[in-house]
Amino acid sequence: MTLRAVSKERGPHTELVYTICPVLVASHVAVVKGWLEKELARRGGTARYLWSLPSENWLSHFNHTLPNQIRDGGNIPAIHARSNGRDTKLIGLTCAGDGGQILVRVDSAIHRVADLQGRRVGLYNRGKTDRVDFWRATAERGILLALELAGLRQSDLEWVDVTVEGPDYPSTAPVDTPGQRFKFTDTGKNSLYGAEISALLAGKVDAIYASGSRAHQFHATGKVKSIEDLRRYPDWTLQVANSPYAITVSSALATLHRDLVVAFLRAAVRAGRWVHEHRLTATETFGQVLPQWGELRLLKAELSRQRFVPNLSPRGLAGVEVQKRFLLERGYIDRDFDLATWVDTSFLDEVNADLRKEQAVANL
Repeated sequence: MTLRAVSKERGPHTELVYTICPVLVASHVAVVKGWLEKELARRGGTARYLWSLPSENWLSHFNHTLPNQIRDGGNIPAIHARSNGRDTKLIGLTCAGDGGQILVRVDSAIHRVADLQGRRVGLYNRGKTDRVDFWRATAERGILLALELAGLRQSDLEWVDVTVEGPDYPSTAPVDTPGQRFKFTDTGKNSLYGAEISALLAGKVDAIYASGSRAHQFHATGKVKSIEDLRRYPDWTLQVANSPYAITVSSALATLHRDLVVAFLRAAVRAGRWVHEHRLTATETFGQVLPQWGELRLLKAELSRQRFVPNLSPRGLAGVEVQKRFLLERGYIDRDFDLATWVDTSFLDEVNADLRKEQAVANL
């Protein structure tokens, strides 16, 4: 596929197609504030939200098939796409600190992970799909880590596949922004990703995994309790849960239109810095895009724990390697690859150098 095949409506040589997962990354703020649009316009470019294209293009969010695409979000689809031979570059990371929780019913006599021996743990299974089952992979890693911490093995539990069939998308109607797409996002018990909590509450399984806003939603019902929270440990590798969030770009775009990639990162870095300086206002901004967080006080607390400026720190890259190794060992990806050949620091280096120069001029 060529750039012209994807973008002939708005200019084949200047249009960047972006997509962002429903997670806490600065790119969302850059879109809401209009900074992405402005940075691209300075370079004669435009932004097009992937999900505003016809639905047959949406799989590229997971498989990264479009040649003029930038993606920000969970690292499992990004790693999977690279393993499958997609020509992409890893140009930025956002390190999150939520490894997830193990939940049981509030009326159960299960009070610690060790009590799960011989019990049933529910594990999401997407059924037939053309994308990697990132939801299952995240839960499987979290459950296995919790068992290891409790001195249990995988064979000490009964693993129950909670299989979900049907279409990948509740609607195929295009939308123009992430905020519009996530406006009706539902991860409750009747949603695409609600099979596990439904199975738990119905007594079909004894425990499930949940992280982020889902864990908060489930606790708010008063029907579940946590018997493990991987966030509480000093070992940061326990918080690798489809994170660090990864910014990846099609190599075709990076080669032909480097300035557009730099523009995206400038907007994201600017947004990340703004979040650090305006966390209260940022809470409201993220709330507009990610309503699944529910109460703003919970979102505010989450923002206080995370750093939002995209980076390629050694720790972040080590986290990606931890995730990649797990996916390979558990069969989620078939082929290994050298992380160093995927990473390209030059875009962030250019952005940071430009921002330092601008600050120096402003200080004169």
